[in-house]
Order: sequence, then C-alpha cells, then structure tokens
Amino acid sequence: MTFDKTKAMRNAEKYLSQGKIRSAISEYEQVIKFDARDFGTINMLGDLYSKNTETTAAIRCYKAVADHYGKQGFAQKAIAVYNKISRLDPQSVEVWRKLGELYKQKGSLNESRTHFQKVADHYEKTGQKIEALAIWKEIALLDPSDTVAYLTLAESYLAENEVDEAIEAYNEVGKRFAAKGEHEEAIAAFQKALSISKADPKALAGFVSSQSVLGRAKESAEKLAELLTEFPHSREIRFLLIDCLIEANEIAEAEKVVIKLVEMEPANYPKFLELAHIYTDSGDVNSASRILSMSSEHMLVGGQAEEFNGLVVTVLAKDPNHLEALRLQARYCSWQRDEDALCRSLTRLAQVAKDADSVDDERYALLQLTMLVPQEAGYAERLREINAEHGFDSSDGENLFDKRFLKNGNAAHPMEYSAPGEAPLVNFDYAAGSNEQGDNGFAFAGAVTEVAEPELSVDETIGVAANDDTRLQKEIDSIRFYIDNGYTELAEKAANELRGEFGERPEIVSLLEEINSVKALTAETPADVTSNPEPQQIDLKTFDPNDFRRELGLEDSAQPDDSDYETHFNTAIAYQEMGLVEEAIKEFQEAVSLVKANDGTRRFFSCANLLGHCFMQQQMPQLALKWYERTLETADLSKEEKQGLWYELAAAYEADGDAERAGQYFEQVYAENVNFRDVSERMKSIAVNH
Repeated sequence: MTFDKTKAMRNAEKYLSQGKIRSAISEYEQVIKFDARDFGTINMLGDLYSKNTETTAAIRCYKAVADHYGKQGFAQKAIAVYNKISRLDPQSVEVWRKLGELYKQKGSLNESRTHFQKVADHYEKTGQKIEALAIWKEIALLDPSDTVAYLTLAESYLAENEVDEAIEAYNEVGKRFAAKGEHEEAIAAFQKALSISKADPKALAGFVSSQSVLGRAKESAEKLAELLTEFPHSREIRFLLIDCLIEANEIAEAEKVVIKLVEMEPANYPKFLELAHIYTDSGDVNSASRILSMSSEHMLVGGQAEEFNGLVVTVLAKDPNHLEALRLQARYCSWQRDEDALCRSLTRLAQVAKDADSVDDERYALLQLTMLVPQEAGYAERLREINAEHGFDSSDGENLFDKRFLKNGNAAHPMEYSAPGEAPLVNFDYAAGSNEQGDNGFAFAGAVTEVAEPELSVDETIGVAANDDTRLQKEIDSIRFYIDNGYTELAEKAANELRGEFGERPEIVSLLEEINSVKALTAETPADVTSNPEPQQIDLKTFDPNDFRRELGLEDSAQPDDSDYETHFNTAIAYQEMGLVEEAIKEFQEAVSLVKANDGTRRFFSCANLLGHCFMQQQMPQLALKWYERTLETADLSKEEKQGLWYELAAAYEADGDAERAGQYFEQVYAENVNFRDVSERMKSIAVNH
C-alpha cells in the first residue's frame, strides 16, 4: 500500500487543532519514516516532543536538524536549533562546544568565547586538563591580538609537560607580539620556546627576524654559530646564519658557511648566487668571479645559463681585463656551443693573459684557438714562441677546460679556492649530474653503477681519490666533451693514452670507434665539390640524441643480451650527466626492460633506483614513487639499502604533497638508524608542522 504523505500531514494538523499532541506525533513519525530528509517536519516533531515532555526524543530531532543546517553552512539556523537543545539540556558540554564553533563561524567572537569558556571550565572541574587546554587554545585563536591568553596557554601546556604544544604556543605569542611591533616581547617569547627546544626552526626564525628589526643581526649570528656546533647538520640553522652574516655585512664569514652548506647538499648552490650578486654590487669582482667559478656547473646544467652569463658580463663591465671572468665567459660560450663567440672570448683571454704575463692562461687559450681556427697562423706561431721560451712540450694537448671546468681526475679542481684571508677551505665534487654526492640527501640507496664504491660520509668523501673505474669514467666523460666540441684530434690522443694505461677495455674501444665515426663524418665533402673546394664544416651547435645513439652503435636489437643492457645503461648515465634527463629516462627504461628484479644481479636495483632519481629531477614525484617501490622488489637488499630506499620514498611522497606517507617512511628510517642522513632533522620538521 502506497504511503500518502499529504494525507498524513493533514491528519497531524487536524489532531493538533484538537489538542491531540500524541496522535499528531504519531502521524509526523510516519512522515519522517517515509521521508527522513524532511527536516522541516523533523523540527516540528521535535517541538511536539518538547511540549509532550519527551525530552530525549526532542533532543534527538533537534540534533538532526542542527547538524543538517551546520553542514549546509546555515550557521544562524543551526544556532537557533542548538539553543532549543540548550534549553532542554542546559548542562550539555557538546551543545556548548557546537554553539562556540557556530558563533565563531558566524563571526560573533564574544558569543563564541562565552560558550567555549563553559566547555573549558567544565573540563577543568572534571580534571580533564589536556582537553581544557585544547579549548583554551580555541579561545586564544579567536582574537589574533590577544597575546595574554596565548601566553597563559603556553605556560599551562608547559606545566602539563605538553612540550610540543608549549613550543607552538610560545611561537604564536612571539608572532603576535612581532605583528604589533613589540619585538622585545616577541624575542622573550621565542627564547622561551628555544629554552624548551634549542633548534626549533620556527622559534629560531622568529627570534632572528625580531633581532634583525632591532639591528642585532650580529648578535643573532653569534648565537646561531654557537648552536651550529651543537647541531652541525642543521640546514635551517645554516640558512639563518648566512642571512644574519650577510645582514651584518660579514660577507666573508657568510661565504664560509655557504661552502659548508653546499658541501652537505649541493642543491643549495643558489646561496652562492646571492653572494655573487652582493659581491658584484659592491664592486668586489675577484670574489664575485670566485663564487661564479664554484657555481658555474650547477647554473649551466640547472637552466640558469643566462643568469650566469649576466653575472659574468657584469664583472667584465667593471673590470674588462679580469682573467677569471674571461675564463668563465669562455666556459659559457662552450656550453652554448657558440663557436664564434668561443673564438672571440678565447682571443680576448689570450690577449689579456699576455698583457698580464699569465703564461698558462694565454697558452691554454691559444691551444684552443689553434684547433678552432687552424687557418689563423698567428695563434700557432705565438704558441710556439711560448713553448720555446718556457720549455713546454709542443705536443702537449692540455685543454683549458680540463683545468678549469671538467670533472677530470687529473685536472685542478674548479672549486679549490680560499675564502678571503683564509687557507684553502674545500675541495668537493660539485660536478653536474654526479650520482654520488656523499651523505647529503641526494645520494642513492646502495649502488647506482655496476661497480659500487663504499658508502662514505660527506667528510670521508671529500678529498678521497676515486678508484680506477671511477677515474676511467671521468676521463671518458672528458674525452666526450672534446668530441662534442669538435676536438677530435685531442680526443683521439687522449683515448689512446687511456688505452695505454687501462688496456683494451670495452669502454675505451667503443670510445675510439665513436671518434673514428666522427672523424669519418668530418672528412666527407659536399656533392658539388668542384664548385666548393672548402672542406665540409659540421654544425656542432646542435645536438641530436638519436644521432649520438647511432654513432655509438646503439640501434635496437631484436635479441637483447647483457651487452644491450650495458649499452643502454651507460648511455643513460652519459645523458644524465649532460643534463638530458628525458633522454636518460628513455635509456634507463630500455635497460630495465632487459633485466629482472631477482635475476641474481644488481642491474635492476641500479636502473630502477636511477629512474626514480631522474623522475624526481623532472619534478614528477608520482612517477619516481613507482620506481622506488619497484626497487624494493630486489632480493637480498641490505639494511642500508632498504633505509636508503625508504628515505627516497619519503622524499618523493613529501614532494608529491603526501606528508602523512612521507612521515611514515621517515619514521621507518629513524626507527632503525637515527643517524641516517638528515632524518633526525626531518622528523623534527614533521613534528613541528603536524
């Protein structure tokens, strides 16, 4: 039988007109049973229950209506219904709290405070101190200018040994005082937070900010330097210390701290750029050039080539004869594969070096020019003069960029230098694309190449000579640079020297074949040779990865074997080091498709791990997660390898915005090894932010 809602409503109205409340209630109950979302009728039914002294049933109806209005955003309507409940149950803590939230939503802060205070008083009377503090926090949040309430809250949290909440509350007090310009009071509040946790990032940042407003950057720097001895791996403290030293105009000291920061994590190199701008603005071109030398590789690979060149141009505008800036300009032109500009910059370098009696610089520039423009006899003649005068071997093909810019194990390291007034401070690998940066948050878990080096700390890694395989790979990278820039004769000579030292290694044989292929292409002449007797010039300004693969003999094979894997893997490594991350990903994907997670080798582990890293470089953490998770499929992972992968997973989840999952993996690492990389600092950061 079909329920007739209209008839039931008429019957209820008839019973009401006759004063038969119970009968009317029965009819309305049938209506609600038929239509549970008829909140107008539910509200009316609540009123009838209330008149009939059926308090429990009335409250049940009113709560349903109030919750509905609250969810729909009708705060005033919800308040009206909750006030009905409050009249029926004046001691309902739940109703007080709901009214406090609704009045807050509506913007009636005094009414909200009144109801929240009732809740807090109730909790205190019943001994629920923690719950009471949570409500007092709600009250304190109602008025951003009320620092007294928040200060009381902070002290109460501390008294209850709720240290994390206490630190947060003191930080909020400091923030509120600072917003009102009361920086002395703000500093006192931040210091209370720091007395609980010396290195709390928010408290330190607030403390330093207020100190700076009062002109006390130097005092802040002294405190931070002292803290740094206790927390040497804190990135946050170093960043703050650098800013304070810069503000205090102690730039040389700031530079020392930046050096250590970049040693820990090379990705922090933009701090060098900040110093470079300061030095150029102040006219200190020597320091500016030194800083640019240290950050050149990262700027070029990181897509900041134009900013790099702009700074170099600024230095040269202030001192057109600055040798280091001219070297950097040559480096930029080489990176851009602009042969004409490279010739001009080398010509200028040679002239300035000659005037400054800098024999090495002049000779290096002339060596390049004799290869780039062999038809210009003057360069070769001047080079012979220098060789004769200083006793140099004329067959020496030493390259300017070996000395200044390449990751060559035999070359002077581009980052060996001294800060102002100091002995040499650092010698760390700052080369673009390096897969092993030490324990700095960018290293891979376990091996990333077929021949893995022992896992070392940052301090152990710095200055330690690479093993033969690593040195061989660096030499090959250097020779490929010669090939890319058209220095085939120099490349062939260097490759033959490698063969003499290392023997008939497959990598060297492949390299020599590549050189011969490039030489063969260079020797070709145009079809209309009679009308154009000049030898064909190969355009080295463009780079086609597919041509590069063909020159290496990397066409796809129908029958993949171990050599296929090695070819794809090593090509991917080369692409990655050249900054061609997308091409590297393609090659790694080809390589990983040829192996299995449990084939008894470490090939899948290395390849999948590197794929994760490449996708992180491309800012695609969701894809990096897939490969890090697949890397965990590898059999017989060591404890250290698992911890490394958990850390990478945590970093990827964090980059993807999933703080909860990131925290879980950081906790997993922390539970097994509190000294792993910067996991302790990460855990503190998570605790502060959540």
